[in-house]
Amino acid sequence: MGFEKGNIFLKICFCSVVLGMILSASTVTLVYGFEPIAGSKIEVEGVVVNGTPGADRPVGISVALHTNKLDEGVSLVQTFTGSDGSFRFTDVEVINEALYGISVIYKGATYTVGIDLAFVSDPLEIVVYDPTSSDEVISISRASLLFTNADIAARRVSVMEMVTLRNGSDLTYTPGDGPMELLRFGLPVGSDQLVVDTGLEQADWVQVDRGFALLASVPPGDHEIMYSYRVPYSKDSLSFTKKWRYGAQDLRIVVPAGLFDVTTDLGMPIQVMDIGGINYDVQEAINIGRGQVTEVRLTGFPRPTFIQTFSHNLNSVRYEYIGPVGLALILFAGAALGTWRTLRYRRRTASWFPGSDERQVIEDLITELNVRHEDGSITRQEHRRRLDTLSRRLGALPEE
Repeated sequence: MGFEKGNIFLKICFCSVVLGMILSASTVTLVYGFEPIAGSKIEVEGVVVNGTPGADRPVGISVALHTNKLDEGVSLVQTFTGSDGSFRFTDVEVINEALYGISVIYKGATYTVGIDLAFVSDPLEIVVYDPTSSDEVISISRASLLFTNADIAARRVSVMEMVTLRNGSDLTYTPGDGPMELLRFGLPVGSDQLVVDTGLEQADWVQVDRGFALLASVPPGDHEIMYSYRVPYSKDSLSFTKKWRYGAQDLRIVVPAGLFDVTTDLGMPIQVMDIGGINYDVQEAINIGRGQVTEVRLTGFPRPTFIQTFSHNLNSVRYEYIGPVGLALILFAGAALGTWRTLRYRRRTASWFPGSDERQVIEDLITELNVRHEDGSITRQEHRRRLDTLSRRLGALPEE
């Protein structure tokens, strides 16, 4: 069932991917020697090049220009690359509040860039690559396993995993047709409430036996994936195995200090680190082998009181986080093992971290996102993309 969905995803037509490609694209500026005036019309030109050495030049490839006029929706114009891979769009209207993007689908993979007509730069270059369905080109450069909260009434542990997926080749990984030809990520037995997020273009996912599979092309470079879930436990302990299908160059295991104890068979010492005003027990390791299995054991869970158990039976307990976003940004930002930084731009206090329900977390995320946009930390396109994702998630939550 899930794999039929994947096949459809891989064969979608140009028009069906318009909005997602624009909103998920990175900003690229164009140069035409002047700053365009709203209402004027300009030419948008560029070239599609193949980044795989010795591969064919992308000749006669369809290139699409997408314009999102906010209230009016998305319009699309197409052209084709010439013999030298170049393309040109004429009479492109400059609209102040519009978002622009260019996309190319080449040998099953989608490549997109966002363009900002208000700035000056060189003609646009879109790099594509020949495909491969072998996941041997995929590895994990950084992995973080965060145990964020223990719901003692529901006897569930909240877990968040963040990985930096690396394609170190000069080919784009594209999913195959079979269940074992997809990027797979394992989850502990009994896991539920799975949520997956990634910056990969047009990514989707399906739940499979013992985990989930990612339906996405992975071009050369580093790409972030974050997923969260809950794991049931009995009595006061939880044990499970974690298989690192793609290995991990750097690994961090993080738990709020005093929440419960986490031990593994990796022999990693525990360090206490202050992150955003909260103490965390951190274990770090390097060079986790491809296919290596790690034994993880959690002990010392507090037992629920009668009142907690009674309250849980009356109400559906909301999934809670402890500072997931601040941790995510810190862990993704640290390129070297042991590099930790405190976010300076946050406008909330440390009291935000413990016991925040999902609605509060998302509302704080939107506030933080707006702050980052205001101070220029992220582009308008990135702000719009993330705001759309958070708003849709917020709208899907049940009313309190």
